[in-house]
Amino acid sequence: LLSKTKLKLGILCFLLTLSILLVPTTFMVSGQDNLFHVTLTVPSTNPSRQLWSEVIAQNMIDAGISVDRAIQDWGTIYDRALDPPPEIVGKTFDEGGYDMLFVGYAMGIDPDPFSLYHSSQTPPGQNYYNWVNTENDRLCKLIKETVDPDQLLQYVKEWQQLGHSEQPSITIKYDQEALVFDPTALVGDPFEILHYPVWPRVAEWELNPSTTQDTIVLAQTGPAPEEGLNNWVSTSYYDLNVFGVVFDCLTRRENLETLDLIPSLATSWEVADDDKTWTFNLRQGVKWHDGVEFTAEDVKFTYSAAMADDLASNQGAFVKEIIGSADNIEIVDNYTIKFHLPAPYAFFASGLVSEGSTGWILPKHVLENVPYDEWRDHPFNTGVGSYTSNGQTFSGPIGTGPYKYDNYNPTTFTNTLTKNSDYWDAQRLLGYGLFGIEKYVVAFIEGSDAAITALKTGEVDVLDAQYSLQAKLGSIEQPWGDYVTYDAFGLQELGINMAHPIFGTGVDTPLGKEDPSRAAEAARYVRQAISHLVPRQQIINEILDGYGSPGVTTPITTLTFGFDSSITPYSYDVTMAKSLLAAAGYDTGVAPPSKDFLEEYGLYVGVAVVAVIVAVGAVYFIRKRQS
Repeated sequence: LLSKTKLKLGILCFLLTLSILLVPTTFMVSGQDNLFHVTLTVPSTNPSRQLWSEVIAQNMIDAGISVDRAIQDWGTIYDRALDPPPEIVGKTFDEGGYDMLFVGYAMGIDPDPFSLYHSSQTPPGQNYYNWVNTENDRLCKLIKETVDPDQLLQYVKEWQQLGHSEQPSITIKYDQEALVFDPTALVGDPFEILHYPVWPRVAEWELNPSTTQDTIVLAQTGPAPEEGLNNWVSTSYYDLNVFGVVFDCLTRRENLETLDLIPSLATSWEVADDDKTWTFNLRQGVKWHDGVEFTAEDVKFTYSAAMADDLASNQGAFVKEIIGSADNIEIVDNYTIKFHLPAPYAFFASGLVSEGSTGWILPKHVLENVPYDEWRDHPFNTGVGSYTSNGQTFSGPIGTGPYKYDNYNPTTFTNTLTKNSDYWDAQRLLGYGLFGIEKYVVAFIEGSDAAITALKTGEVDVLDAQYSLQAKLGSIEQPWGDYVTYDAFGLQELGINMAHPIFGTGVDTPLGKEDPSRAAEAARYVRQAISHLVPRQQIINEILDGYGSPGVTTPITTLTFGFDSSITPYSYDVTMAKSLLAAAGYDTGVAPPSKDFLEEYGLYVGVAVVAVIVAVGAVYFIRKRQS
């Protein structure tokens, strides 16, 4: 017979052997100083992003990741990440692309992830993440084509669950913006309901009744023109602050209080029973800034150009997905146009032809003879140089909007626009006591302290919300300064290059190398781990003075129809981050999370876990007896 001690040792060996046989092996890397390396790209013009990027970078280092931060100007960021040439698409930072990018988004009102995430929208489209995922594509398409509100809501919720799990972009926070202005020049109330995506509405800004000032200067954190003053070759928020007053759309939102869709260049519209044929009746008597009449030809020209491969518009793939081709745009007469969509699009009137990202109408007579490959360098887009239209000389874009583009000063980085007295909506606005600003100037001032000083000295009148002045509102004093705050459709994120071999595809993770069939799973663990290294509430409390709320997914915010409040943001949890990195095969000194293994391997993992617990208990018992 065996002695009791030998029997216990035998049981221990059996249990340990059982646990080894039953626990799925996870390939671990040991003996290395850093798990892997990543370069975090941060815009040079946004101090707040730089601050929270420092915090997140240090947390990643503490978790064993080697981190560099690259502070870059917007031109470089567009060339590497947001609007890269074909040979750079998907490349890592070391290869000329990017790894992860701190960036902000001014989101639209509709809960439509298609243009940002569907695989058909990779650059030159707006899916700069390079995310290719079958389930994502399926849900994006269903959201796009479902017109029944209840069913649409269900798909939106399903997409949020997927986005929250996959983390193609790590959403840091939803914005609660602070817009600072000179109260001696302007009334603040309109800004509370006219911020993005119904921004800028300079014609609807209200001058202080006691002021004699008729020139308003907006300071912003980034330069314009950055990509350009033609919406179809620019995705820059800073460019929008300039060209948004030059052009009009077919429809627009009344404001962000009612959210009502109202006429603009279209006076009315309807959709046929098939949910695919849209008819727009256009406003008559509207003139371009050179005096030429606006017609349906301009509408067809705009969307045809947007879909042209030679133009390679960032939004072209999206427009082509919705409209199909220029052949699907029918000019009924000068003031009636029809869109014959290949499939329903739930947000056609509120999204594609409305203000925000894709609705701005271009003048056919100005651009039809300019080759597409010259649009980006043409004075219409750059504001530099000149061209002739209808016997007049222009620099910069021509639109139908309330302000005419005057000039760009590359030395001071300012754009100047003047009031269009012939604006088609002028009389209505004047009747409400609005449209009193004669000259609108957009200036680039880098750094919030310099911008506040410029406001205090009277050099500028409005500080754009992108300055993230929430923590500095205590320094804003009457009579030279005041502010309004509001929950915004904006957000901040850490965008992921989903083609990266570690946190994108996972092929270079230890688990991905050991078992290529699990590479994507390993990459997801890494992204989830990094999300757990983002102290969202700390960033909001300490950097933004409590303004904002922790982010869950991009692009659906807490203000968006269909936001799923049951999904909670990733907690700040370094131990969980290390555990998830261990699940991807890295040696972090922390075991992989049992929940993930239980979900994947079911009963076998449960038995294995029990075996390990029993084994540990046996070791303790034997040592206790021997002592």
